[in-house]
Amino acid sequence: MTKKYFLYVTTAMMLLFTLIHTSNAQAIKQPKNIIIMIGDGMGRNHVKVGTMYQYGQDSSQKFQHFPVVLSMSTYSAKAGKTGEDGDLDWSHGYNTDDAWANFDWLKSKYTCSSASATALSCGLKTYNGGMGLDLDKQPLTNISQIAKSLGKSAGVATTVQLSHATPAGFVAHNVFRDNYSQIAREMLLGSKMDVIIGAGNPYFDHDGNKLASARTFKYVGDSLIWSGLLRGDTKFKLTDGSYQVQDIDGDGKPDPWKVIQTKEEFENAARGNVPKRLLGVAEAAETFEQRRGTTDDHTYFEGNNQGQEDPFVVPFNSNLPNLSTVSLASLNVLNKNKKGFFLMIEGGAIDWAAHGNMKGRVIEEFIDFAKAIDTVIAWVEKNSSWDETLLIVTADHETGYITGPDTEKKLPFANPIVSNGLPLTVWRLLFGGDLTTKLSTKN
Repeated sequence: MTKKYFLYVTTAMMLLFTLIHTSNAQAIKQPKNIIIMIGDGMGRNHVKVGTMYQYGQDSSQKFQHFPVVLSMSTYSAKAGKTGEDGDLDWSHGYNTDDAWANFDWLKSKYTCSSASATALSCGLKTYNGGMGLDLDKQPLTNISQIAKSLGKSAGVATTVQLSHATPAGFVAHNVFRDNYSQIAREMLLGSKMDVIIGAGNPYFDHDGNKLASARTFKYVGDSLIWSGLLRGDTKFKLTDGSYQVQDIDGDGKPDPWKVIQTKEEFENAARGNVPKRLLGVAEAAETFEQRRGTTDDHTYFEGNNQGQEDPFVVPFNSNLPNLSTVSLASLNVLNKNKKGFFLMIEGGAIDWAAHGNMKGRVIEEFIDFAKAIDTVIAWVEKNSSWDETLLIVTADHETGYITGPDTEKKLPFANPIVSNGLPLTVWRLLFGGDLTTKLSTKN
């Protein structure tokens, strides 16, 4: 009997640990492969708006018809004073009544992507800014490590910096998410990952233009790590000592990364021409497309006029792959392992666009993510089966409070989003005024 392992969830990672660790193989059929696709900051209204623009009506995405829907809270742990019994007081965590009754409460009581990624990848909550650590700042085991311990392959792919909160939260452990250089070093030299793909290229700007000198090396560790990676080194002599890349297959030999950067190299990998171990650093500074045409000062987070145009008006960067291509490249590497794999794919800039009130780019980023989901579904049906592959589509949190027109005058009772079947008309109706996206520039 064929059963589609489809899940459309708000946030549901604990199921993965049940499936992987269950001791009763007859009770639950364990999937050989697990793919989790995360729309960062993607609330249900992001899905609704993007789908209405793309298809003219809601509920038109394939993943909206997955047969299983589960929910799990990824809100950060807000531990208060210790009670008489020694237990932590969790009363400072998410409060449904306060969240719905007072929009201002959400501005100060948000969760962040590193805390939510920790909940998703490790099954336990942590503090805002923490990554792969518990409340005592002790390391937690993430699902990528579990996959590797079972002899499977593991990978993460994103449209933002490879060492940003969500992809890093499935690989690294750090007290603070902005310690990019430390996090990148752990991911690239200290982990046994088979695939890591993202932006953060030192020599390119937001528009994919080559720079005469490096902008920053922090997203790839440092200059010594980057130059060594490009050479295919296995040993690295850094300022604080010597390091080497990890042995990913247990043969006792360190496995070098094959670095790809160009659009053509990504497309070649998507066609199946892949190395043993793939590091893809696309030719963009921070995001593949969302930050094109913006300045470096991050003022777009404050809701100025950067990126306020309608979707698909500004030409895309010609040297960047889309998320579908990145997904196929990742799958082609990981599927070489007969024992199976774990892969996290993130539509990372949905969140960034929502933070910046970037009307058109919220739509663009969601549609890129939705198309990647369709690509993964097609890949599973062609190269695997729903008996052996579990696909989860989820979000780590919601950014933007996207609602219907004039909602700001009627909070907390937000106007619904409605469709008349005409994508452009719906778009202009919905975004006639500024979006209410002033929660946090850190999510």
